[in-house]
Amino acid sequence: MNKHIEALTQQVYKLASDMYAYGIREVVISPGSRSTPLAIAFAAHPEIKVWVHPDERSAAFFALGLMKGSERPVGILCTSGTAAANYTPAIAEAHISRLPLVVLTSDRPHELRGIGAPQAINQGRMFDNYTQYQFDFPVADGNDSQAMVKTINFQLQKASQHLYGPHRGPIHFNLPFREPLTPNLELRTQLQTEDYTIPHYQKSASIEPIESILNKPKALIVVGDMQHQEVDQILKYSTIHDVPILADPLSQLRQSQHPNIVTTYDLLFRANLTAEPDYIIRVGKPVVSKATNKWLGETTAYQILVQNNDQPDSYPIAPDISYEMSANDFFRQINERRKGQRTDWLKKWRLLEERARVEVEDYKRRAVDESGYVAHLLDKLNSDEALFISNSMPIRDVDNLAINCEAKLFANRGANGIDGVVSTALGMAVHQKTTLLIGDLAFYHDMNGLLMSKLYDINLNIVLLNNDGGGIFSYLPQKEAASNYFEELFGTPTGLNFEHAASLYHFTYHRYERLEPFKQLQLSHVGSHIYEIITQREDNLTQHQILYKKMSDIANVKF
Repeated sequence: MNKHIEALTQQVYKLASDMYAYGIREVVISPGSRSTPLAIAFAAHPEIKVWVHPDERSAAFFALGLMKGSERPVGILCTSGTAAANYTPAIAEAHISRLPLVVLTSDRPHELRGIGAPQAINQGRMFDNYTQYQFDFPVADGNDSQAMVKTINFQLQKASQHLYGPHRGPIHFNLPFREPLTPNLELRTQLQTEDYTIPHYQKSASIEPIESILNKPKALIVVGDMQHQEVDQILKYSTIHDVPILADPLSQLRQSQHPNIVTTYDLLFRANLTAEPDYIIRVGKPVVSKATNKWLGETTAYQILVQNNDQPDSYPIAPDISYEMSANDFFRQINERRKGQRTDWLKKWRLLEERARVEVEDYKRRAVDESGYVAHLLDKLNSDEALFISNSMPIRDVDNLAINCEAKLFANRGANGIDGVVSTALGMAVHQKTTLLIGDLAFYHDMNGLLMSKLYDINLNIVLLNNDGGGIFSYLPQKEAASNYFEELFGTPTGLNFEHAASLYHFTYHRYERLEPFKQLQLSHVGSHIYEIITQREDNLTQHQILYKKMSDIANVKF
């Protein structure tokens, strides 16, 4: 056998085998010539599922969805050149969301870099701002096969700390390959299917510095995005010690219907609720609610941050103390330290929630704008379903209206972008029954992602809110302050007919211009469906303002 082919085969089969051993079960590949060796190694591996997506940007977001649905790290592989650059938005999202995306970029060999060779750009540290670990592999030239094996062993061992636990995040391996690029397929038996034992990492922390704080009477728990993390100890602590919980829609706590859960806090803080707890325990990522984050940034309460990662999110204000540990471990420890109950404080929050819910339910019955459709969509979903929510207005409407929703709620709330939303939802739909709630601009931004449903028969419901432009900008100061430029620069109407996109990618299509027919809709999780809802931006703004004003009297309660 050719010495080069032997070394190349050993390298890519070893890399595929070790990635399987560290828990990678799915790899999304975008076609290209330079990535041939590793693409074949993954496709030949008997236990790795290969997804092929020709659009690198959408492919990377599809991988994020696979991770959200499976709770495992996922690999992405592309050829050299600008193909790799298209991964950047998804890697940025994975970095901030701490998702273990394994980025594999194929490259020209070192002698072809920087000399004007085709499809050769500087790839070695191209994702430097967004990766937890990166390495530019040497070319497998056959001179020292043992050195190459040791390099793979060492690099994957170092990188593996970012696949699980508090150090999770994307890693990048740049892999230069020389021609010829096809490995020896007769040696596929070298592909290993052995799993490694991943060490459990948990950093312990002393509770002593906050013992006196914990026994103050007015405690509040604020829980942000806790996707794929256990939260039962938060509920247990709240029950024993009568502590209210402000639960973000992505906290996975609202579905519990626990009596101490507060869901209407965004509306209350919008109405200038004044509450001064003695201390606040912030858990997980920052909450969606802008009004709540503003309040957190202004309150004088002592703030404790609990996140199971080594780079705490200080936004919206640096906490007084941070704990690098899981929420369950933290609340299990402090449950033994706090003394007594604080029923009066809790009763006031429960009363607030009860009154606010009455107004929200009344609004849901009367609303005929975009939020009316969102409210009825939430009521259609069951506990065994997932709702993936686009950024901008959809996630904010869900935040305000998901007071009794049984479904699990997910979103890309790392970088909060509207790119790749369709692809992420499709990736989730591989592992869970999923409905996507999305606006027209975000849908347009990732229409290429619909291809995966057509190619792989992935079932997905898409509820498409079409107000012909960027609806969220109507709620910002630009609407009045820059009215002469608003429609051109912010409203950005496209006038697109999405029925054609549905036909192109083999989705069924239904169009709704009135709420009543949508109320009768029964979502199916067999096949792929687009439900386009036509709304008006000005009407949406007017209707939302009605709900905001209704909260003013409720928010005047005295604590």
